[in-house]
Amino acid sequence: MATQTWTDGLIHAINNKGKQLFVSDWAVVIKDKYPKAMHHFLVLPWRDIDSVYDLSSGDTALLQDMYDLGLKAIDTTGLTGDRFDYGYHMKPSMRRLHLHVISKDYHSHCLSHRYHWNAFNTEFLIKHEDVVEKLREQGCVERPSLHYIMQLLETPLRCNQCTFRPANFAKLKLHLKQHVESMNHSTAGS
Repeated sequence: MATQTWTDGLIHAINNKGKQLFVSDWAVVIKDKYPKAMHHFLVLPWRDIDSVYDLSSGDTALLQDMYDLGLKAIDTTGLTGDRFDYGYHMKPSMRRLHLHVISKDYHSHCLSHRYHWNAFNTEFLIKHEDVVEKLREQGCVERPSLHYIMQLLETPLRCNQCTFRPANFAKLKLHLKQHVESMNHSTAGS
């Protein structure tokens, strides 16, 4: 029997019925164990697919099913779909393809360094619709160079909701908290 590692954690999680939020014949939704925002879901196929680079044009129906399950998860939050990012990491840290469905507030104690931020707020997060388009047009998603991936993770910080460019990650975190507080005040007044 092969040794299990932390990179296989998602595979174990999807088989735990207590963690499954929504299930289809093709995929399952779970909450991210270490959410990088107030709402962070992962949609994973039952089929053993490591990453977007292992997909082909025949997988577009699977991706649509995964996206639809992500929308079901969003319905549980009280937020609209435009308040979320949908995508796949260029260099995932864990095995099994997974679609991130993550609220754009990025307010979480688990968002703890600039790499986390840049993993979701640069092209490092390949948008779901871009993956589908590449599969339809090219039949595959080409793997970028490690150099390009590292450049994305080193991108200077900037807010995803306004033009603020913080000097460091701590200032970005404080700034993001202000956006959340502002949003909470505006929805409380509605």
